[in-house]
Amino acid sequence: MLYVVGIGSGNEKHFTKEAEEILNRVDLIVCYKNYKKFVERFNKPIYTTGMTKEIDRVDYALKEAKDKDVALVSSGDATIYGLASLAYEINAVKNYGIEIKVIPGITACSLASAILGSPLNHDFVVISFSDLLTPLEIILKRFRYALEGDFVICIYNPLSKRRKEPFLKAMEILSEFAKNNDYVVGIVKNAGRDNEKYLITTFKELYKDIGRYLEFIDMNTILIIGNSSTKIVNGKMITPRGYLNKYKI
Repeated sequence: MLYVVGIGSGNEKHFTKEAEEILNRVDLIVCYKNYKKFVERFNKPIYTTGMTKEIDRVDYALKEAKDKDVALVSSGDATIYGLASLAYEINAVKNYGIEIKVIPGITACSLASAILGSPLNHDFVVISFSDLLTPLEIILKRFRYALEGDFVICIYNPLSKRRKEPFLKAMEILSEFAKNNDYVVGIVKNAGRDNEKYLITTFKELYKDIGRYLEFIDMNTILIIGNSSTKIVNGKMITPRGYLNKYKI
């Protein structure tokens, strides 16, 4: 059997109880090489591959799951930019017939929201700015539509040393909408880890000094752009659910 296990974002304190139980029980753990340090404590054989080797990693896990229990590990939640869908796809395409069970984990947007305060407390969308598998024009189209819908927007993979274009073009689009509303922006780097950092600013401040922010933001950063109602309350980023508009206190 193949378990696709989300180990949460950050460090081991964000593993769920179910993830711990599965990883203690399986015969083999398969993961990205940089995640090995998070699962070594389970004292199981570990198979790793590097970046862009996701298909090889998933295929290996499925083959091994024919006669043993295997955990295919993703950070965060395996169904949110993780390997769960790929496992189901390869299992079907190659007719492996392996039983698959997904073990959910704490995704980075949830963790970042808690660190910032409560910015995801109303309708929101999650968009990855990685254009490795999704064309840039589609990413920017979705980003614009999310702004038009006044959604809170959580951005994964905002930029890397080589890939700045999606972020910079998205900020140009956001500048169009910010003429009538200075959006609150939360930035969380290394969420849940020992070197965690975060800051809360506004889009106009970010855009005015964008070079400095480019030095801070990377692939381990989550950006949350508030909607028209998002505000800063006692130093925290809050998106009201609407209770105080409906009820008196």
